[in-house]
Amino acid sequence: MATTNPHPEAIEEIGHLPGTEILFDNNLDASGHPDLQHLKSQTKGNSRMLLVPQPSVDDPNDPLSWPAWKKHVTLFNGCWYAFMGAITGPIMAAGMEELSATFNKSLQELTYAVGACLINQGVWNCVWMPFAVKYGRRPIYIFSNLLMGVACIWLAIASNKTYMVFLVGRAFLGVSQAPIESIVPSTVTDIYFLHNRGELIAMYGLAVLGGNELGPMFSGFIVQDLGMAWAFWIVGIFVFANVIAMLFFMPETKFTGPRPSSTMQSNSPTKQSIKHKENLPDEDTDMDTDTPIPRKSYLEELKFWPAGDPSVNLLHVSLRPFILLAYPTVLWSCLIYGLALSWNVILGTVVAQLFAPPPYSFNPRSQGLFFLSPFIGSLFGFVLSGQGGDWVANVLTKRNNGVREPEMRLPTCLLAAGFTFVGALWFGLAWEHKTHWVVPVVGAGILSVGSQMGTTLGMNYALDCHKELSVEVMITIAALKSAIAWVWTWVINDFIDARGPLAVFMTVAAINVAVYLLCIPFYLYGKRIRIWLHRRNLLRAAGVM
Repeated sequence: MATTNPHPEAIEEIGHLPGTEILFDNNLDASGHPDLQHLKSQTKGNSRMLLVPQPSVDDPNDPLSWPAWKKHVTLFNGCWYAFMGAITGPIMAAGMEELSATFNKSLQELTYAVGACLINQGVWNCVWMPFAVKYGRRPIYIFSNLLMGVACIWLAIASNKTYMVFLVGRAFLGVSQAPIESIVPSTVTDIYFLHNRGELIAMYGLAVLGGNELGPMFSGFIVQDLGMAWAFWIVGIFVFANVIAMLFFMPETKFTGPRPSSTMQSNSPTKQSIKHKENLPDEDTDMDTDTPIPRKSYLEELKFWPAGDPSVNLLHVSLRPFILLAYPTVLWSCLIYGLALSWNVILGTVVAQLFAPPPYSFNPRSQGLFFLSPFIGSLFGFVLSGQGGDWVANVLTKRNNGVREPEMRLPTCLLAAGFTFVGALWFGLAWEHKTHWVVPVVGAGILSVGSQMGTTLGMNYALDCHKELSVEVMITIAALKSAIAWVWTWVINDFIDARGPLAVFMTVAAINVAVYLLCIPFYLYGKRIRIWLHRRNLLRAAGVM
């Protein structure tokens, strides 16, 4: 395996190569590595697992040092935020026929309203998230969430007005909910260690996909009994409840203080082993201090708009996501994530088209219940990509003398490709042959197993490779995802009318599988690519670091 032995021209020290980390130290060759006993660790079986990144030595405010309950409450708020944002996107699925009659528009024209939300998500990610880098995550969470609630009120009123008012409201919704696919993964990397991230990123992915799948299911009941407007009113209530919870239980997670390096650069925790964490230069930090750093009070942690990080240039942060598209590791992760999440957009926009007419004759409630199967599939995908992916990576890490490489998560990509292909084929054949409704619904669930695995893998691989640029990486991933999904909203309904769901679903699945199979060259040569990226340092060459 190419990730075990570095390229002959590789950088000599592990700590200098982004993505490569010492995770288990009991299997390391003592003659080849310095003493790591001073580093904080956890016992995992018969191994000593280092904490990556290392928490601050003397700062009690480091989020990595928070108690577990505080981390979990913070993550719960973030996932709740992502879940509600994800619900608002496909909530129209069960009400497409009602809206079509209200606005006198075709299903394809209504799908443009879905696309307006998606494309604004992508564009406005590039506006919101630089402020999260400079000023912290908390103000972005609260302000964007508040605007998302306002957008729900707008759409509740607009659903009984004109199509143009509704379309503009959907565009505004995309503006407000844009950070949901960037900021939560960054929060995970802010407060959790490397060995926790696989399962927790999968949990976040489940919140997004769960919202995409449960949103139409819940709205199906609401639309049939109360109408489309009430679907937005009720979601708005939960969004505002989340705003209140964030005001009191969502402390800032951005940390710019010094932390010990978990690399093999020194034998003791001297100041030479201390590096700044986020967007700060790798320079020796003077750790000499006469007074201990005080712990922040509850009210200090909830400060809405902290002083900006003076080392962060907003223009530079805004430009980095575009330059990251030149990184093969990031570009491939974008394609994996975007194509995987596109299935939710596709299912959400075609369920009425495929299942409302005979022989299925699904009413809005039945159209909503259709999405219970994809949600169950996402639960299986969550286990396989989260706990399963971590297990595979840990096994390969131990075989690699305790050194973790990002490519060690990639074997699960082949499993994701298999579920995606089989699910798409199953669904398309079942619909073409007009089998009992259970058969295509089960196919959609199998498809969603692969979709969940793809979203988790795409995020995890990019974040593992470029953890120091977690926010910028997620901006790039989310923006390209929105662009891919937006393209499908422009063509998917007419494409199905022209070719039928079997041809369409197999075309999309073939594109997915082709991209998934690129995991093989990345598994074999990913480390060489990262070495090349480190040496070229495209961000520094462009003058944005």
